[in-house]
Amino acid sequence: MDDNLNDWEKKRKDYLVVGIICFFIGTYFFMKVKSDSYIIKPSDLIVYENLVTTDKPIFKETKGKHSRKWIEFKCADNKTTFEIASFDYRCVNDDEVINGINKGDTISVKILKNDIENFDTETSCEIHSLVKNNKEYLDIQCRNEVDTKDGEKGYLILYAITIMTSVVYSFTKKPKIFDNVNPQVPILIVILMLFYFLR
Repeated sequence: MDDNLNDWEKKRKDYLVVGIICFFIGTYFFMKVKSDSYIIKPSDLIVYENLVTTDKPIFKETKGKHSRKWIEFKCADNKTTFEIASFDYRCVNDDEVINGINKGDTISVKILKNDIENFDTETSCEIHSLVKNNKEYLDIQCRNEVDTKDGEKGYLILYAITIMTSVVYSFTKKPKIFDNVNPQVPILIVILMLFYFLR
């Protein structure tokens, strides 16, 4: 009996630790959303004009645990590999970019001022605007909305985990239902439901 009580006390503390960690991370996401940290403003960007593409943009994809999709291309007289990645990629029409931009086209791009050090270097640089003949191929407003929505999803799920783990911790004696059902199971079910309804 004492062993069971000690085991339950240990598990309660584990749930408390998880709840505290999720609360602080959730609060971090919450503060970023409320302070508009996920939003890229025009003042955050710098324009590079009269770039000439060396080839058509290429769609790329990696699979596995850290899978991702992006479009990349290079320009003449510039060492940078320009990328349409992350949240910008989710708001772009692949075919429109790949078929609309050709080798030798003159384009302009916008990158974050914080990424200036990656311009004209042998690294990749994420762009947030791609213009050819006054046509914009990226939608910065969509990108901002998607990024902010992911931040909102993050803090809602983390706060939900905090509440559920706190409820489990609140039981000083192990409820009989937990003899048959591991508390992690209903928590996982709720998390999956939130992922589904918040997508």
